[in-house]
Amino acid sequence: MSTDDSRSFLENSDQTRGYTLEMHRIMAEVDREWAIKYNEFIQATYTGQRLLDRKTKELLQIVVEAALKADVEQIQAHVRVALDVGASPREILEALQAVIAPMGALAFRRGLQAWAAETGFQDPGEA
Repeated sequence: MSTDDSRSFLENSDQTRGYTLEMHRIMAEVDREWAIKYNEFIQATYTGQRLLDRKTKELLQIVVEAALKADVEQIQAHVRVALDVGASPREILEALQAVIAPMGALAFRRGLQAWAAETGFQDPGEA
């Protein structure tokens, strides 16, 4: 796949998904066929409109990734998209708070760090 083809593929994916991860960049370059099929799966299950709207799917994505202790930057990408599709900072925070018991405080903390970074919250203790 040419560099131009990779760039075009990634731009299209970024517009649809709202973010691009290192995995997407690598696979666009080394296995475009797989990347295309992966994007089709993502469209069918995540970015495409079905019964759940994108905002709800992003809230789910945020709490699941926080529970799985994903990288803060990855959770931040979903917080950013959730904000872009209409979730308020408070709705995202409440979604994280609603799952503290089953996901544990450590996972909540990672989600909270991503939320704070994307919403611009300043810790009063650090001011």
